[in-house]
Amino acid sequence: MKPFEDALKMHEAGGNGGVSVLEDQWPSPPRRRAPVAPTEEQLRREAWYHGRMSRRDAEKLLVRDGDFLVRDSATNPGQYVLTGMHCGLPKHLLLVDPEGMVSDNR
Repeated sequence: MKPFEDALKMHEAGGNGGVSVLEDQWPSPPRRRAPVAPTEEQLRREAWYHGRMSRRDAEKLLVRDGDFLVRDSATNPGQYVLTGMHCGLPKHLLLVDPEGMVSDNR
């Protein structure tokens, strides 16, 4: 399947002054659903969720590359941090939703 080449051929064969409408000939991209934030109770059931803890305490739990956990930020209430081990070093990433908002929806 060569969608760009096929579209170009259709465009060239269109005969409408070199203009053709291709949008109707291709399926629309799937619509993105709004993410549903998990409740704190749901998070507590996950093995990777550790609640409120400091960076230093989180780092002590990571042993191998690929180990990770999600924790409540100790310095920014209502925010989550993904802490993981990568190339032998701990990394801390503030989790942000697609609109750029940082929140646990409390």
